[in-house]
Order: sequence, then structure tokens, then C-alpha cells
Amino acid sequence: MNLKKQIRQPTNVVPDTLNKRTKQEWIESAVVLKRERFEIAGALFDCLDDFLLSQQEVIQKVDAYLGLKTKEETVNVDTTE
Repeated sequence: MNLKKQIRQPTNVVPDTLNKRTKQEWIESAVVLKRERFEIAGALFDCLDDFLLSQQEVIQKVDAYLGLKTKEETVNVDTTE
């Protein structure tokens, strides 16, 4: 038996393209981001179908789409807080 020794790259040296997914792949894997599929779809509506997006880009787009939840936005105008 002829066994070849495999050369593995360290885990911190991963090509950037491996961490990117298409719009449809992000929608299907919405659970990874702890979001609903429709939230991801809404955030990525302006992206081309074959455009590759990183997880950080998707998170930023989802946060912008859903808006920030701050105390000032959730407090009723009539309250005395």
C-alpha cells in the first residue's frame, strides 16, 4: 500500500472564497445567523443571485434591514422614562 502524506493548511489560513456564499445559499442557511429565511431574503433583495457574500456582509445587511433596536425606539412617547 502506498500512502501519501497529505499536507493540510492550518485552519486559520482559509481562502476567503470558502467563507462566501450566494444569496440563495444564505437564505437556505438562515438558521446559521439565527434569523428567519424571509429576513435574509429581505436584506439581500438588492444583491445579484450569483454574487458571493461573506457572513459579515450578510449580518450587516440584515441589521440594516431590520433596524437597530434601541431603548429610544421602543419607549412610548407618552411615558415618563
